[in-house]
Amino acid sequence: MGNSTEKLSERERLILNSIVENFVHNAVPIGSRYLSKKTGMDMSPATIRNVMMDLEEMGFLTQPHTSAGRVPTDKGYRFYVDSLMLVETLSAPEKQHILEQLRRVSLGVDTILDAASQVLARVSRQLGVVLSPRFYQGVFDKIELVPIAEKKVLMVFTIKSGLVRTIVMEVAAEVSREVLEKTARVLNERLHGLSLQEIKQSLDQRMRHAGDVNPELLERIIGSADLLFSEDGRRGLHFGGTNNIVQQPEFTDHQQLAKILNLLENREILIHLFEQGDDPEKISITIGDENRDELIKHCSLITASYHIGNINGTLGVLGPTRIRYSKMVALVDFMAKILTEVLDKNQTTPMR
Repeated sequence: MGNSTEKLSERERLILNSIVENFVHNAVPIGSRYLSKKTGMDMSPATIRNVMMDLEEMGFLTQPHTSAGRVPTDKGYRFYVDSLMLVETLSAPEKQHILEQLRRVSLGVDTILDAASQVLARVSRQLGVVLSPRFYQGVFDKIELVPIAEKKVLMVFTIKSGLVRTIVMEVAAEVSREVLEKTARVLNERLHGLSLQEIKQSLDQRMRHAGDVNPELLERIIGSADLLFSEDGRRGLHFGGTNNIVQQPEFTDHQQLAKILNLLENREILIHLFEQGDDPEKISITIGDENRDELIKHCSLITASYHIGNINGTLGVLGPTRIRYSKMVALVDFMAKILTEVLDKNQTTPMR
């Protein structure tokens, strides 16, 4: 996302702002006569039309048909977002709805994240997306080894945020509960407080000379390090509001609709798009052609980071470029803060 460096006169700013906000609301091109009558501007339609032509020449507006009014371009939206937009305040009922929906689910992190995506979709009337945190950013807390069958052991691996990863490990021969507990104790003593990256890079070395720990079991655990301690691409993706986005006027065009449906079916692309918004410090707004992926060149993406302990995930809203940016920024910002607050109270609950 980049700031628009061009300077506009007060009159140009006023008219661009009015066109963006009216087009977002009405979804039809905005003409000079409409602006003169409906917005209370103290300018004649001819004056407004001249300014609109100037804005079109500068690339901020475009005219879909010769006789039609103007609509904002991606550049026009970008200038609006960076220089004109006043962020709205969510209404008290909207805030209350968000709080109630998130606080009433406490069955686990996955359940909360899924509820958050549904709430985002309902309030935004667009596609609401929540991407689970990066497990690999975490700090090791403990490992538990639990016998579940004759030659199978469940490894329950917890990081300090409370997130949990489980792996079923096959062993050559049955291992007693006592041996499993002793092995887990040694692992916990040697690995507690290390980052997952440190463990992945040095597990073999750290577990040398581990005393009377079962060597075959230890070898199996070390062999599972890549799976246990890496970012494996299985980040949880939660989204709601598919009907919201496909019913937008922009997607009555079959080609644009096909792109959106293709995007929704392609989990990896959607995850990649939202990973680009993994900036813990700010709200990210990506508009139209600023998106690298061809599937959302006609869409805008507004994202923010939420946190569980020392790791962060991403949430946001995806819609057409004609999206209500001022409302979406307020919604995404509030949701990120509330989700962080709710998750902090559920840190001990496992995430699959």
